[in-house]
Amino acid sequence: MIDDSIRPQLGIIGGLGPLASADFYFKLTRMTDALRDNEHVPAVILSVPQLPDRTEAILAGEDGPLAPLTAAVSTLNELGVACIAMPCNTAHHWYDRLAANSRAEIIHIGDAVVAEIRRTLGRGRVANLATRGTLASGFYQNRISAAGFDLCLPQDAEFQERVDSAIALVKAGSIAEAAAETERALHLAQVAGADAALLGCTELSVVAASLKDSVGLAVIDSNAALARACLTRLGFGAQEARGLPTTPPQRGLSTWRPRRAS
Repeated sequence: MIDDSIRPQLGIIGGLGPLASADFYFKLTRMTDALRDNEHVPAVILSVPQLPDRTEAILAGEDGPLAPLTAAVSTLNELGVACIAMPCNTAHHWYDRLAANSRAEIIHIGDAVVAEIRRTLGRGRVANLATRGTLASGFYQNRISAAGFDLCLPQDAEFQERVDSAIALVKAGSIAEAAAETERALHLAQVAGADAALLGCTELSVVAASLKDSVGLAVIDSNAALARACLTRLGFGAQEARGLPTTPPQRGLSTWRPRRAS
């Protein structure tokens, strides 16, 4: 049994990958409207990088990641969390089965992203920079279309190749190179007619603040959207997400500063 004095409210299934999880927690902390430590969200991160590759499983029609994801959800439920976040878009392929066996609410990253798109765009075409597994799963296509936005899926094979390369570079710790590859993918999305681009892989969220302002698209960060949704669900105030730097800092740092007590 966990002592109630340290019981977490938010459970985070991390490690998918580790930098993406660190980026999510950093943004959750920076977005929290807090003046002191005890005004932040009591949270626990369960890092499970040993899970099988999610995209490989989806493309092969297999459910290898489901059992360890279920075990992670069960562990966080035993800690008494109120809700669970998975800062991994592709893992949401198994959301329905995970949510069906969880006492705690699992906040769907796709729903958080749609809310962020509505905050950012009145209308327009959205390109999704995501893993091939996330695209094959289809949950973003369904949610974005249902919200009344048009999907823009560039047909140029180079687009997905650049996205795949950027994701792999983040996992390898090559952040500057990953940002350059992401910018190339964003340019191809703009050429294809997109008005906005979703960083629909949380590895790409790691480079969000490193992207040049000249990309010419409204950029939706799935990690920032998920962080905002968690804060809203738990009743915490949220600062504006745009421009938050990643960890470690890269070019394009935010000028955001915490408010001071009056």
